[in-house]
This record gives sequence, structure tokens and C-alpha cells, in this order.
Amino acid sequence: MLGNILKLREASESKISDLPALMMKAQEMCENVVHGAHPQRKAGMGEKFWQFREYEQSDRPQDIDWRQSAKGDDVLVRQKEWHSTQKSYLWCAGGKTMDFKSSNKLMNKQDCAMVMTLALALLLRQSEEQIGIYGNLNTGRSEERIEKIGHHLLSRETDGNPLPDTEGFSLPRNASLFAVGDFLTEAEDIQRRFSKISERTKNATIVQVLDPAELDLSYSGRTRFTGVSVDYNTIIDHVPSVREQYKEQISAHISFIKSLCQDYGWNYFLHRTDVDMTDTLRNIHSVYSNEGTI
Repeated sequence: MLGNILKLREASESKISDLPALMMKAQEMCENVVHGAHPQRKAGMGEKFWQFREYEQSDRPQDIDWRQSAKGDDVLVRQKEWHSTQKSYLWCAGGKTMDFKSSNKLMNKQDCAMVMTLALALLLRQSEEQIGIYGNLNTGRSEERIEKIGHHLLSRETDGNPLPDTEGFSLPRNASLFAVGDFLTEAEDIQRRFSKISERTKNATIVQVLDPAELDLSYSGRTRFTGVSVDYNTIIDHVPSVREQYKEQISAHISFIKSLCQDYGWNYFLHRTDVDMTDTLRNIHSVYSNEGTI
């Protein structure tokens, strides 16, 4: 019993020590992306001044600009820009397939997905979004909220969950979802989960994170392949002889996911772990900037 407690404490302390590194990397990605709030020209409680207009009975007395009103005969209020604020939930895949990397020069898919998820959280917060982790209804914009998301990612509570849980958690209606993972599971499972989520929201973004070897099968000669999620162990004598067939299969799987996203009106992005994360995040940010989200 004591040994288990000590191991648990050691693991917990390790997670805590990893948080600053994860935060720093995510902050670096965020700062490299063109960011900022994108206001809509609507009256509301935003912080930036837009224009003066005549006072109406529905206005609050504290919104009256007495200095400006004193210059004329009308009582004027300061109308401000309104920033659309909504709840956005983030989900990051777990499981053994996410630990894969084909080269020591690359980040494994799990670490890459965690950095991207936290960077998205930072971008959303800067746009005044209420952010939370998928699976927990609580949202916020504080630094404490960001740290909680970081702790959640590092705790690996998502282990064994290659897809968002749609049985134990229901996304609040019309909230946004940002899901980051490799999505290398059965097509039927993906379709079932996505369909369930689509009943709750039309605002979802799927970021599929894949290693270049998973896309190109960039091996040569005789290679042993072992499975991490299934009992699979085989040797292929000449990998180039099966490369084109494999690439057709992985392309079909990706196309299937993209097609689902199109059917539901969601956004889809493919990220290769040999590509700078900033480029993918910038593409995501560009789409949502045009929509007035991040």
C-alpha cells in the first residue's frame, strides 16, 4: 500500500513539474499566431468605444457620458463594440497510438496534441471565450482555468479515449468543440460519436494529428510492424511494394473524416508532426478570425 502511495505521489509531482514546460510551449505557439479579438459592430458591454448616441430609457444611467452631453442639448451614452462570447470546450485524445513517433527528431503525437490543445485554449481566452475541458461543464477565462486545462492534459486522464465520450457527457447546446487527436479508430465508431456530437452543436473543429510515417509509410526494406491497440505483429519484406496500397487506405480514412465534417458543417485540419505547429494553428485562427471567433 505504501509503495503504491509513493508511486502515485511521484507521478503527481512529475506532472506538476511538466506544467511550466507545456505552458511555455503553448504560449510560444500562441504568440506566433496572429491573434486578438475580432469585434462586431453591435452595441454591448465590450471594452472599446465605438460611438456616441442619444440616451434611451432602456440604457443604464452610468453609461451616460456627461462631459459629451454638456456640449449640446442631447443626453449621450457611449456605445461600445460587442464581442461575441460563447463557451468553447477542448478535447485531446489519449491512448497508446498517440505515443507514436517515427523519429527521435519529432515530437510524439500525444505531446504535439497537448501543446496544440493548450495553445488553442490560450487563443480562445484572448478572444474572450469561456473555455473548458470536454467532460466538465465548468468554463472560465482566468489563468487558473488555463492551468487546470494544462493539469488535465498532463494527468493523462484521457488515456484509453481515442474519441470523445458521448455517453458520459453531453456538450451544452451551441457550444463550440475543438477536438485534437489522431482519429485512427474504426470508421463506424467515429461516425457514431461525431453524429452524437452534431446533435448538440454545429460549431466543431477536428484537428487530426498524424506522424509523417503514418501518411507516407516512409520505411524501406524489411520492416516489422506491431500494433499498440490490437494484437498485431507482422513482418513486411519489402515495404515499398505495399506503400501505394497503404497510402490509398490512409487517404480514404482521412477523406472519410473530412467528409463527415463537411456534412456536419464542421472545420477539419490535418496536422503532420513534422510541420511547425504554428502553421496549423495559424490556419485554424485564420478561419475563425473570418467567423469572428478567435
